[in-house]
Amino acid sequence: MPKLRTTRRAAALAAATLAIAGGTAIGVGGTAQAAPTSCTIGNIGNPGRISVNGYYAGEVEQQYDGCGNVRAHFQYDTTYWNTHSGDSWSAYPCVQTLDYHGQACATGDTVDGPQDVYSGWVPIHNANPDTWQAIVTIPNACSEAGGSWHAYASGANWGDYSSC
Repeated sequence: MPKLRTTRRAAALAAATLAIAGGTAIGVGGTAQAAPTSCTIGNIGNPGRISVNGYYAGEVEQQYDGCGNVRAHFQYDTTYWNTHSGDSWSAYPCVQTLDYHGQACATGDTVDGPQDVYSGWVPIHNANPDTWQAIVTIPNACSEAGGSWHAYASGANWGDYSSC
C-alpha cells in the first residue's frame, strides 16, 4: 500500500507541475489538456457544494472559455484538503448535458492532489439544446453534487443540488 500512495503522490505532483508550467489541466482519462490560449475562462452559474461525512469538502462549477467550450472545475475546500488529503476518496468532476450525452469527466485519482480537478473541454454545441451542468461525484463518501444548469442559447441558469 505505501508504494501505491507514493505512486499517486508522484503522479499528482507531476500533474500539478504541468498545470503550473503550461496552463494545462488534468482532464478526461487523467491526460493533460491545454486551456485555449486566446480565450478567457470564466465561471458560469452557481457552484454546487459537496460534503463528505458531514464536512464541507468543496464545490464544483461550470467554466466557459469564451470560445465555445465548457468544462467542470472542482476545488477541494482548503480546510478540508489540509485535514483530509490522502483519505480514501477522490473527487470526479463532470460536465453533462440535459440528455447526459457529450459528458466529459475527470477520471484520475485525486486523493493526493491536485487540489483543483478539471474535466476535459467540450464544445457547447455538442448538445441540443446547448445546456450544460457541472457535477462532482465522490464515490466512497457522499455521492454527488451539481451546480446550476446553464442554457447557452438564452443565458438562463436554474437549479443546483447536493445528494448529501
